[in-house]
Amino acid sequence: MSDDTAGAEKTDSAEVQPPAPLRSAFSYLRTLGILAITSAGVLSWHLSGSDDRWTRPAHSEPAKPAIETTDNAFIAGDVTPLAAKVSGYIKSVPVTDFQTVKKGDVLAEIDKSDYEAALTQAQANVAAAQANIDNIAYRKEAQQSLIRQAEAAIDAAQADVDGSNLEVKRQQDLLNRNTIGTAQRVEQAQSAAKRAAAQLLLSKAQRDQQKTMTPSINLAQQQFDAQLRAAKAAADVARDNLASTRILAPTDGMVGLRQVRPGQFVAAGSPIITVVSLPKVWVIANLKETQMTKVRAGQTARVKIDAFPDLKVTGRVSGWAPETGSPFASQAPDGSSGNFAKVVQRVPVKILLDQNPDLGTLVRPGMSVEVAIETGPGQPKSEPNTVKRSPDPASASAN
Repeated sequence: MSDDTAGAEKTDSAEVQPPAPLRSAFSYLRTLGILAITSAGVLSWHLSGSDDRWTRPAHSEPAKPAIETTDNAFIAGDVTPLAAKVSGYIKSVPVTDFQTVKKGDVLAEIDKSDYEAALTQAQANVAAAQANIDNIAYRKEAQQSLIRQAEAAIDAAQADVDGSNLEVKRQQDLLNRNTIGTAQRVEQAQSAAKRAAAQLLLSKAQRDQQKTMTPSINLAQQQFDAQLRAAKAAADVARDNLASTRILAPTDGMVGLRQVRPGQFVAAGSPIITVVSLPKVWVIANLKETQMTKVRAGQTARVKIDAFPDLKVTGRVSGWAPETGSPFASQAPDGSSGNFAKVVQRVPVKILLDQNPDLGTLVRPGMSVEVAIETGPGQPKSEPNTVKRSPDPASASAN
């Protein structure tokens, strides 16, 4: 009986268990699924940049790249449009289009005959004003002589008055003693005394008159001094106008297209030619504001010029603009309603280029470039546009 029961159990278990090949397939699929899930997790882990998830602070921003790049950049330089300061006919244009020039080279010349005549006339006016000044000096000296002469006449008249008064007293004493004195002599002495007194008054009046002439001479001297200064100023203007007939290159570089020809009449302010200061150029890179996080002055920059992709140009960040482009726009970014439309702003960054002989022969202002600024380890971390200040003497002495 027991043997029959055991045989029945073995028969049931054999019917429940699947065959060996099927069990092997199930194990293989289960292992393959586990490997697929594990691989997907590891891959997503690395792609999400979360391999340092357990070492970073919670809610931290993803790491910024060590290089900030942009193709919104161009070559900049000093472009100086030159204009005529005086009017006249163009006499000569010694340069040609796109010619290399040095500082002080003559770029154009205006006919100077009228300005030479104006300078000669102004110099003649200066000489005339100087002659008036010299004449006033002679008049002042002569006037002083007349005053001294009048004072001498006063002294002589005073002596006559004193002598006449003594004679009147003498004749009066003789008449009172009834000796040789007579009334006629007394009257004659009194008349002489009166004439002497009148002459004294006349001499004093003449002296006062001569003294009153001195202020008028001084005023005339001040007037002639002013005329001399005005004449000298006019001569300086005439000299400057004569010098302005020659338009000179303000710096080393290259000229653009000539805008005048010989024989052409130009007025003051008429454009003559443009000078570009080569090889003094730099780069203006318009970075997004989100790229400015680690950009600092002094960091190394690599510049790729679109026109010359094989040219290797390097430089360093000099600084950046005090504002983005929107505050300088003619229309306010917030509009009349006051609602600010938030868009990513761009900040102009100036990059000074290292010396390169190709900058003066190939590279020109306005060319498009691509910029890569290295912001990683080893680069300066100073703030932009900073100036080192000397210590305050008061605080230094206090310390």
